[in-house]
Amino acid sequence: MPLMIARQYQRGFTLIEMLVAVMIVAALSAMSILAINQAFDRRYVAEADRLLIWLQQLGENSALQGAAYGVVGEAGDAGTQLRAVIYYRNRWVAVTMPAPFTLSDDATLNWLVDSVDDEQLLPQQTDIGPMDIAAEDENEDDLLIPEIAFLPDGYIEPSGEIVLSFAAMEKKFIYRWTDESQMTVPLSLESSRP
Repeated sequence: MPLMIARQYQRGFTLIEMLVAVMIVAALSAMSILAINQAFDRRYVAEADRLLIWLQQLGENSALQGAAYGVVGEAGDAGTQLRAVIYYRNRWVAVTMPAPFTLSDDATLNWLVDSVDDEQLLPQQTDIGPMDIAAEDENEDDLLIPEIAFLPDGYIEPSGEIVLSFAAMEKKFIYRWTDESQMTVPLSLESSRP
């Protein structure tokens, strides 16, 4: 009889059992939130690394081919793209290899380069007749003017840095190119928090 009375009172969970279950669920949810945040951070870091590889590829192409390569930013339907251009016959011409680098929708690229507004990296000429001034104005708008240029001797002009940031992340990725005294690593990537 006393055994039946004891079973009558044990119809639910004890307070300790409920607290243990709540603690386990809280720990699992905290770990999953951290894992999701790290997955998003890895996506941004991977994009920053791919941009570094793309820029280094332009520098290597410049050294191997003995021609200046530049980077032009274009806004299009697919988002912001970086296109490679080559200096050929006194003009910057778009190339198909390497393929344009497309930035993600929430990425912002800031060019912090030392440039003079009136001075181009390399002079360009237009193919116009001597008396066609209206055509000259139209052709100047069609000229590709790169933000930076990779020169065949390993230098990057003009001096400065590029800052890549994402709307959903505090960390910024800074691409710096060194001065003439440190040409062992011409382009490097650093990350910083504001």
